[in-house]
Amino acid sequence: MSSAKFLRTFVASFIILVVTVYAAILLVDPYQNVPFSLPLDRAPISTNQRFAYPALARNPKFDSVIIGSSTLRLLNPKILNELTGARFANLSMNSATAYEQMRMHELFVRHHPDAKHVIIGIDDSWCRREMDYEKYTFRTFPEWMYDQNQWNDFLYMFNDKALENSVRLLEFIAGKRQSKYETDGYRDFTVDFGAYDLMAARKRLYPHGMADSRRVPEVSPATDLKGWAFAAHELLDKMLARSESRVPTMLAFAPMHGDYLANGEALYRECKGQILKIARARKAGIIDFMVDSVITRMDSNYWDPLHFRVEVARRLEADIATELVGATRPSEHYVTY
Repeated sequence: MSSAKFLRTFVASFIILVVTVYAAILLVDPYQNVPFSLPLDRAPISTNQRFAYPALARNPKFDSVIIGSSTLRLLNPKILNELTGARFANLSMNSATAYEQMRMHELFVRHHPDAKHVIIGIDDSWCRREMDYEKYTFRTFPEWMYDQNQWNDFLYMFNDKALENSVRLLEFIAGKRQSKYETDGYRDFTVDFGAYDLMAARKRLYPHGMADSRRVPEVSPATDLKGWAFAAHELLDKMLARSESRVPTMLAFAPMHGDYLANGEALYRECKGQILKIARARKAGIIDFMVDSVITRMDSNYWDPLHFRVEVARRLEADIATELVGATRPSEHYVTY
């Protein structure tokens, strides 16, 4: 075989291989964003929630959503569904920045203009004193999945990660792999931590040692520190403006550990006060678990300062559902504004 003929054969074979692999990725469609893909029983298969959740945000079977960071990931949509009659997806993502949460909210509301409930978690991602907000973490964020142009997705589908996730999805369909997340986005990530150890948890809760006396502050909203800037709040205002008068929205201040709150009391008071002004202007409700309560006082409720245990999630679900359905009952776990 001449060198010219070998080269032509090699190039033709390479092109056929590329086209075959690319066609396979599009037909398997691991991210559920190709309109002509095969009708497979798909699940969120990517380990990166930023790739796994856009399909859920577009899915018409949901009419309600939870958006936030890992502090609200333990809220179980199935339990909220039973308590409220809604159809929730939990699209809270590990270490999600305020910008990433805004993009997720934008995508969900675009595809659910008449959504029943939107819950936005408020924690450190929204309470950072900074003049400019960070858009991303070290995790890849696929902007192309969140825009309005579905056809440009094809430009980003031919890569090793899409191929890997296609293989993962085929393994899931064949019963040889479990999906990373449930079809409503939920996953109890604390199962990865092993058995709960209170002494180990206290080392994380009190990195500088336990004080002789501990205080959980009330953390009432305030706007006394006029020079304090929270750059992410402009994103929250945009989110609430997008759904104002159309989509009932509740801001949920996450219940962080009391000692952590005490160390940042001024920060959280000012953050709350400024967010409260935005929420009132945009007619959004607030349920505030970031207060002195049986939840925030007890060390045994936490894995670390930011992450509570599953048992606490069950309390929050009941309280949130109570507010969503308009029931009234006194609670020592939260206050509303």
